[in-house]
Amino acid sequence: MTPDVSVVIPYFADQPRLGLLLAALNQQVGGVRFEVVIADDGSPEPPVVPAGLGFKCTVVRQPDLGFRAAAARNLGAAAAVGDLLVFLDGDTLPTASYLAALVGALRTTGEGHGALVVGRRRHADLGAAGTSAGLAFLRGEAAAPGIEPLTDPQWLLDGYARTDNLRAATDEDFRLVISAVLGVDRRLWDSTGGFDGSFVGYGGEDWDFAWRAWLSGADFRYEPAAVAWHDGPDAAGRAAPGSADALRMKNAESLRLAQTIALPSVRGTGLVLGQPEIVVRYLCPVSGTPADAAAVACVAGLLAGTDVAVWFPDCIADTSAPEALPPLLRGDPRVHAGDVPMAVLARSRYQVSVCQPLTLPALLQNCCAAGEWNVPGMLRIRHTRSLNRNAPVPTGAGAFASDLAALQAIPADVSLERRWAGW
Repeated sequence: MTPDVSVVIPYFADQPRLGLLLAALNQQVGGVRFEVVIADDGSPEPPVVPAGLGFKCTVVRQPDLGFRAAAARNLGAAAAVGDLLVFLDGDTLPTASYLAALVGALRTTGEGHGALVVGRRRHADLGAAGTSAGLAFLRGEAAAPGIEPLTDPQWLLDGYARTDNLRAATDEDFRLVISAVLGVDRRLWDSTGGFDGSFVGYGGEDWDFAWRAWLSGADFRYEPAAVAWHDGPDAAGRAAPGSADALRMKNAESLRLAQTIALPSVRGTGLVLGQPEIVVRYLCPVSGTPADAAAVACVAGLLAGTDVAVWFPDCIADTSAPEALPPLLRGDPRVHAGDVPMAVLARSRYQVSVCQPLTLPALLQNCCAAGEWNVPGMLRIRHTRSLNRNAPVPTGAGAFASDLAALQAIPADVSLERRWAGW
């Protein structure tokens, strides 16, 4: 019988801990039918699967090209057959009811847009405990000698409380998603394409995945009853706070995430990066003549002070053709001929359509942050998440409704000299 659930375990050269993890999965209760896929991230020797397990266990391997947990998880998911995917790190041991609780939450989360559920990762020093004592501890029996619970990260608990266990999550709450205790359904996995396999090194790939899952329209949930124990402290506790090692590790993560998560809280402001927060489709015709002055004036206003890039779907790359970009815009790396690449669109926070040259009542980023717009014949602003959830097209200009008079068309005979000089 095909299992309902596939448990994917990224692994690297830790046979004793893997044996304990598989034994912990072997004592799951609740009747969940599952398989296990061990995704070996280039260990010198392949992992050994012990005999006598009550579930199918498969090993897939990839070459050692550095720490590639994201690629390993993708490799494991590609070999999995379950409709639900559960990712469990090799140093994280599930309690006996873990799968039942996590899978139960997955099956009751969402409205068809994809489901993402995070379990509760707790921390303990399990190093001195034997296998029997460790398994008894995971079954909830009396605390075993040699097992010392550690402090859980308070910021995570506070975040789950603030978001009603992620039911009220917002754009910034991707940080509350931990891949060590993560479950998703196939719809979400297929719509996102899984983890970004280009991540190499510790950290960041789970937040990147969570950000894309959020934009794709998925429903998020935190299930505190799905408890798994991490052997050792969380990342913040593995290096002295403020130490050079801790700072180096965190900065490496920040530099990587700034490339793909287009939020001011992740990348700051002022940089021009390949992935913008806001994508604009400029749908007005251009002529390749000085009559394009209105288009240039409009685009200059859209770009001002905002993490945005503009695409001209009706323009082509051949600069000698009438359908080329206006010459003054060709040197700006934020302005592009052709349509928005799907990879960029999927990671953008907002999508804007401009139907005629216009002047906004505020910076474009402030207009987007104020809510979705739909001013027929002029402007449409949508959140990527709303589009992917098939939310109704809005009417008006949300919080800027009283300022619609400031949303003005730029006439074709605009004087750029007067406009830019303020005369």
